[in-house]
Amino acid sequence: MGLLAYYLKSPYGMRQLYLVFNVVKLFAILEDPIPERKPQALLPPIVVNREPEWKVKEILDSCWHQRRF
Repeated sequence: MGLLAYYLKSPYGMRQLYLVFNVVKLFAILEDPIPERKPQALLPPIVVNREPEWKVKEILDSCWHQRRF
């Protein structure tokens, strides 16, 4: 990796994604495009085996990919 690329850390389940990006593709978000929108407060994680975990409220969509969900 050179000086013009960023490597993003990911959870183990996302290791199949290529997470190296050129600096041209990344930019800072300056402000919220919808000023009336209020961000939802995140609940604190549940720590299991020293790893943070969250409970899933609902699954909105899913699909099969190579015989797996």
